[in-house]
Amino acid sequence: MTSHKLRTLLNLLLPLAQPVVGAMAPLFGIGHTQAEMSARSQTPVVPQGYAFSIWGLLFTLSIVWGIWQALPAGRDTLAARRLGWPLAGAFAASILWMVLSQLTENGWHLVLVILLVLAASLAAFFLELRLPREGAAQSWLIHPLVGLLAGWVSVATFANIAGAARIHGLFPADGLGATLAAVLVLLAAGGLTLGVLWVARGALWYAAAVAWALLAILYANTAGRSFDPGVALAAGALLAVVLAMAWQRRRLRAAA
Repeated sequence: MTSHKLRTLLNLLLPLAQPVVGAMAPLFGIGHTQAEMSARSQTPVVPQGYAFSIWGLLFTLSIVWGIWQALPAGRDTLAARRLGWPLAGAFAASILWMVLSQLTENGWHLVLVILLVLAASLAAFFLELRLPREGAAQSWLIHPLVGLLAGWVSVATFANIAGAARIHGLFPADGLGATLAAVLVLLAAGGLTLGVLWVARGALWYAAAVAWALLAILYANTAGRSFDPGVALAAGALLAVVLAMAWQRRRLRAAA
């Protein structure tokens, strides 16, 4: 099988496998659910549960992308050639994370895997920014997919790091120590996401996914799980800065 055919096949099959593997525990009774695993290592930087519904949109976009890039209309496009391998890597690493999260407890092994997802997602994101905007598929499928995926994983990575630290006793369970640790994790996440937005000169889909996660963290620390004004304030401030930077950088790019 040629490299071209293998790339096309992986981008077709891996997105279809994601929702099936993600439901391994609740549907097939194998292991524990990701929600159960997350609850045992929960920290204030974990978004409220409703935020994880974004995976339904990401799974859908990924499947449509896989079908599109396998059809004659998309198979030989510049987007398929440039983005196929990094997206396949992101899908494969995401599936590995889902398997491990249902068969094992939170830990540094999951952090390592989600860092692979992040690296592949950001690679696809930045490569896509350099592609010409050609056709509806580029504007309404590929651009949202890579932006939302990179944005969500950018925040989820730091939530995963905090959870692993909590399991290994490096993240305080409660009190002022937990608040300070959560604020530091949010500042680190903010450094990454704001850096990406600066380099990308504003990316609304990326910013939208980050904002969705931060809003869910803000809600979790006010009305959702427990009241933590320090974490809520940090999440709210970062949310405002992310939206402001995305808007301003996009305006500057349009003016240029």
